[in-house]
Amino acid sequence: MNRTHETWDNLLVLLGKMRSAFHEFMILLRDEERILLGMDRKGIADVTEKKEQSLDMMRRYEQQVVAVLQELGGSEHQGRFGVWLQKARQPQASSAKTILQELGGLTHAIQAQGKKNEARLRRTQHVVREAINLIYTGLGTGPVYQGSGALHYSSVPGSVHLRG
Repeated sequence: MNRTHETWDNLLVLLGKMRSAFHEFMILLRDEERILLGMDRKGIADVTEKKEQSLDMMRRYEQQVVAVLQELGGSEHQGRFGVWLQKARQPQASSAKTILQELGGLTHAIQAQGKKNEARLRRTQHVVREAINLIYTGLGTGPVYQGSGALHYSSVPGSVHLRG
């Protein structure tokens, strides 16, 4: 009985760590949004590295939680631990359910913020692509047909040749 109690306590500790990791990831996504708005390239690189580390930590916690749930509920409940946890009578089960519900809410918030950031990235990519196209068109670096029917490609002028 004492082993089961320790396993439940371990589950609660892991779920708490997992909740903290999800909160930290959400903070990173909000930082990413702020950085994207400011077009801070170094900041974007830094937050991307931190996000990768955070995602690795979240995956590890998820694997550990699943292992503890398998130990508590048995492999016959695999894939249906939520249902099993709803029926569990141990005092720690209530806390575990609450944390899992919070994790579900955080997951939805993370997905929404991720989509928002993705849209900002796509918009930025579009603006940069259009700016590059405008520069090349404005500089006349696109191919031009000659009277002979051959294409002539202009070289891109250096900043020394630009006047304006």
